Amino acid sequence: MKDSDLIKTELLPSSQDIEFYNQYGWYKSPVIFTDEEIDSAVKGARDFYDGKVDFSLPTKEGIADDKVDEKLTIRNNEFVTLQKKELRALGWHPMIRETAKRLTKSSYIRLFADSLVNKLPTNNIDDGIIGWHSDKAYWPTCSSNKLLTVWIPLQDCTIEMGPVVYIDGSHKWEIDEEMKQFFSFNNQDLHSFQVYLHKNKASFKKSFMTLKKGQVSFHSCNTIHSSSPNISNKSRLALAVHLQDDSNHYQEAFMANGEKIIIGYDKICSKDRNGNPDYSDKSIFPII
Repeated sequence: MKDSDLIKTELLPSSQDIEFYNQYGWYKSPVIFTDEEIDSAVKGARDFYDGKVDFSLPTKEGIADDKVDEKLTIRNNEFVTLQKKELRALGWHPMIRETAKRLTKSSYIRLFADSLVNKLPTNNIDDGIIGWHSDKAYWPTCSSNKLLTVWIPLQDCTIEMGPVVYIDGSHKWEIDEEMKQFFSFNNQDLHSFQVYLHKNKASFKKSFMTLKKGQVSFHSCNTIHSSSPNISNKSRLALAVHLQDDSNHYQEAFMANGEKIIIGYDKICSKDRNGNPDYSDKSIFPII
């Protein structure tokens, strides 16, 4: 099947959808994937967890690569679309590419990273939390503020499963030092930040990405988001794909003490002529 045959133009974001994305920092698609496409990705994920890969990474230094362990409530493995064909087919699907191009007004879209995240059921409401954060906070070496993330649940995702939660319009906020103290992927305390928001941004609104199988959500790299524990009786399996717009490139960034910041992805890509990480490295950050 040709690439163009997979594009359903009527399901791409309209001008109103793009305006909504610009205002709120996120977009929820209609059902854009068939059951067969999702089921194929689920098979690919299961094979991946069984150690079966189609392609090998040059190194896994600096990236998440959790081993299968039933004691882990959240299992995270990065760059799986560079390792498993079924996950690549979904994560690099033309509908993902074309939607991202419209939302960012880009001529092309590059991969920046991805994560296969399996959130296992738990009875412990203090376990299996992904803390409040924005993706850009982890990517200070990216020059662009138009990077975006696609969240693709591989089954219906109900409120009990702990879907992604966005704070509407937070991609436009000025993030001060007081706010930053709450931000961490690993911070299991979601309540304290909401107390802060009630005091400082009383009109804030949360939007829960409860999605049907085949639906997808997109969010700006600056949109603040989190997710709660999966208290259902099923695993919440999802593929998150981080995408670069056509303007993004590497920029130097430094910590408060002057130390140069090196993110994990810098360790697996090639270097440019100046010895800096090359965010156009075709083997790690291909155009999709």
